[in-house]
Amino acid sequence: MRWFALFLAVTLAGCVSPVVVDHRSGTDFAEYRSYAIDPPPDDEEVLSLDGQRVQQALRRELANHPLQSAGKDQADMLVRYRFVPVEKFQGSGVQFGFGWFGRGYGVSTSTPVEGETYKEYKLQVAMVDRATKDVVWEATSRDTLYEELSSQRRAERIDKMVAEMLKRYPPGAS
Repeated sequence: MRWFALFLAVTLAGCVSPVVVDHRSGTDFAEYRSYAIDPPPDDEEVLSLDGQRVQQALRRELANHPLQSAGKDQADMLVRYRFVPVEKFQGSGVQFGFGWFGRGYGVSTSTPVEGETYKEYKLQVAMVDRATKDVVWEATSRDTLYEELSSQRRAERIDKMVAEMLKRYPPGAS
């Protein structure tokens, strides 16, 4: 019985999707025939390296869909992306306690929690109807980017994030 419970736990853990996807219900995604990548405002003048990687991955993955690349003013859909910061805390602290039951004797010590706050970034991609300016599809990665990743690992991780997201476009595709 224990082995079955362990097997079940491992199997279910593997079922968690690497991305969270949402879409506007009632949208006919077959109506969208063209797209343009619309970078975030802070990436327009000087595109960050990660921004370049995201755009390359989006173009590569969207080539597998029945959408044609078009100019921003001619596209049916704008593809927007952004990096969502997530604050994390990494800390440590030691606590020790000792005591007796009874007359109130005891010893206790603790040290303050030491650590640092740092940021990781989740990638979010949104498909926006150019005519109405409404988001019709959105995906957010569960995986994150962080400072210590090498250039190669960042590129690999971004490629994987975008591929996992666009496997689920249009809704019901996966």
